[in-house]
Amino acid sequence: MQKSMDIVGLLESIESSDTDGVPDRLSNLLDGEFNPIRREQGPGMTLHTNPLSDPGESIFSQLLERIIQGYALKLEDGTEESIASLEILLDGVSDSILIMSPAGKIVEANHTFFSTFGYDRRELIGSPIYELLPEGYRGAFHERLAEFSMHGNSPHSATPEDILAFRGQLRDGTVVSMDCLLSAIQLRGEPAVIALIRDLSFDHALFQQLKETREHYVALSETITEAIFRLDDEFKIIFANSGVKNTFGWEREEVFGQPFSILFPPEVFSKHENEFRKYFYIDDQDRLALGLKRTFEFLGATKHRGVAPMEMSFGNSKDQRGRTLTCVIRDITQRKTLERKLRHLAFHDKLTGLGNRDLFNEDMSLLLQSFELEEASRGIVLFLDLDGFKHVNDTLGHDAGDELLVETARRIRVCLRERDTAYRFGGDEFVVVLTKIKDSSDGVVVSERILMSVADPYILRSKIKNSGSRVSVGVSIGVAVVPDHGRTIEDATKSADIAMYCSKEEGKNRYTIYDPAVSAKATERWQLEQEMKTALGNGDFKLLYQPIMGVDGRIRGMEALARWKRLDGTDVPPSVFIPIAEDNGLILRLGDWVLRRACYDTRRIHDKGFQDLYVSVNVSSRQFEQPGYVDDLASIVRSSGLQPSRLKLELTESTIMHNTKDAIKRIHEIKLRLPGISFMVDDFGTGYSSLAYLSQLPVDALKIDISFVVNLAERQNEKVVNAIINLGHILDLDIVAEGIETKEQLEYFTNRECGSMQGYFFLKPSPLEDVYALLKRETGAVAKPDDKPPKGSVQPAKIPASRARQPRIRAS
Repeated sequence: MQKSMDIVGLLESIESSDTDGVPDRLSNLLDGEFNPIRREQGPGMTLHTNPLSDPGESIFSQLLERIIQGYALKLEDGTEESIASLEILLDGVSDSILIMSPAGKIVEANHTFFSTFGYDRRELIGSPIYELLPEGYRGAFHERLAEFSMHGNSPHSATPEDILAFRGQLRDGTVVSMDCLLSAIQLRGEPAVIALIRDLSFDHALFQQLKETREHYVALSETITEAIFRLDDEFKIIFANSGVKNTFGWEREEVFGQPFSILFPPEVFSKHENEFRKYFYIDDQDRLALGLKRTFEFLGATKHRGVAPMEMSFGNSKDQRGRTLTCVIRDITQRKTLERKLRHLAFHDKLTGLGNRDLFNEDMSLLLQSFELEEASRGIVLFLDLDGFKHVNDTLGHDAGDELLVETARRIRVCLRERDTAYRFGGDEFVVVLTKIKDSSDGVVVSERILMSVADPYILRSKIKNSGSRVSVGVSIGVAVVPDHGRTIEDATKSADIAMYCSKEEGKNRYTIYDPAVSAKATERWQLEQEMKTALGNGDFKLLYQPIMGVDGRIRGMEALARWKRLDGTDVPPSVFIPIAEDNGLILRLGDWVLRRACYDTRRIHDKGFQDLYVSVNVSSRQFEQPGYVDDLASIVRSSGLQPSRLKLELTESTIMHNTKDAIKRIHEIKLRLPGISFMVDDFGTGYSSLAYLSQLPVDALKIDISFVVNLAERQNEKVVNAIINLGHILDLDIVAEGIETKEQLEYFTNRECGSMQGYFFLKPSPLEDVYALLKRETGAVAKPDDKPPKGSVQPAKIPASRARQPRIRAS
């Protein structure tokens, strides 16, 4: 029989084919995009097989191409070769192939068809196709088969209308979506219809996943306020989220297809363009190794606001329909503003707004570096310390002190040039750095301006009882030329600080230019102050105790005395470190430590059975006048567990008489908070007490100053001592004589009924253990084997003559 195209010939022609463009169209078809394909000219065209694809798929694809192009097929039998070729055609592909009669009876199908629907071949051959369709889809299928009966096997080009979508019912009852392409053929001389069927369930699920992924991507990009862009290899914007509106002021549609450069000022883009290209071609995992940062900052060009600080980060480049790059851009204007605020807080004094020590160190580092480049360049460091500030702060309160500091900072700034800077180191210490000066005379000019400005009276308007107070302070200034007086920050600051101490020593309220030849004394004082700060922080101060004896020879109490030994082993007498502590404010920390330690030590002795022992602690005027002193005192005493009746506070005569009314009020307040606590006037007789006020003072004892006791042989001193003792008896006050170092002194005060005495005659200032040992000996307690006699316990005859005239110095 003449064949218009037999199956063997088809296979042979397929194997030797060479037609361009067919694989692309077939891939579109097999991907489910049944697009119309133009019929090629002439039936004699050859087809090209893809040698990399599966042979069965290649046969099917090219046979399908022939069907789509409108060729009618004849499948003749009569030879084993034809039958084998038909089997290869049907079973060599993954999609379902079904051959039916125009009436819809199943004639032949491939293995994929049977396995898809779940039937055995014998069950379906000869059965109507309609049994495999839900009732709602049978009519459409019947109409399509009827069209083939009407038109026979006349060839025509396949169109999208030839694709029939339907629902197939599997053997287990499952209904799945399918589509098929029907074509007329001749099978064994009879008209038939071949159906190429594909299960769309997988494609549909994949499509839904892709659709959901895209929707999620778009939704996610729209929830981000930052601008997200995708760029092509020409650096044109091919995607933008709505964040572009928030960041740049552009609508999304306005930037599509625009060059990436529209987001930058021209000079900024030209500067970074080459770097942008690197991100385009280098993937994320390799960027750090090649020196590319994950993010970088730049100035972006907005639509309406001009330029603004931006931060950009890049994702990986992708090859998808060409190379693309994703980037995220955020406006960091608020962050930069916050950073500036945080930097200001970190590098500026909160109270005055001046730079702090950290900013000073940074600025000085830059200044010293500039000297290395310009050897002729000079700078000046001024170290300022207010004279009289502590008195204002202690008497008028912290609010008044803060107001004075703020006004001082303003006055200092007014005296400086634009390029000069002022700093506050803390307390009433200020530092000024002058740059690009000619010589030290420039520092003199600025120092004189500051002296005159600070000398003007301050009108303090703080909301306190002293509102509207008019006060005056001075300022001591030290001048150091950099790098002449120091090539490091530490040396330059030290030189200016030492020069300031020289101003203090010379009478305050003046300036001094650093001179190593004349500043040795100030240098020593400065060094002591620095060591004292360290010693107080490291716990290098010690507390000794000296017993206070009654006329009966028994210990009534003990006085707490602070001592300090430097790291080199030398002792610093209280007459040296107490004034330094008073000047620099360390007396507050030192006084609190002495009080706390004395209370705890005394309670320890009470716990050992000596509950009647009291301790006396010296209180400096600065401590006593602090606004929060009463609260601090009450807290320390209560936390130590010491009974207030076992604590005596020693106040100097000058402290009480400085502001007698306030002193009386504060003493009453303390006695109300700590019932039983008592007060003693220390160094009595050396000040200018008023008998009128003395009769009103709520004090409990007077301590005769050591200078009267040492010089008791002088007739005038003896008269003063007798007057003090008589005054104490009249006012019903206890009398304590200090500095008792001879038997004669002891007898003198005993005969005059002086209530208590202390001095080297009994025991020199000693550790707590020695006082405790003396207490045990006094009460006849049995000493333990390891008990030792008190180190300072000496007999009068053994006191050296030089010591007998040496005064005893207290902590404050």
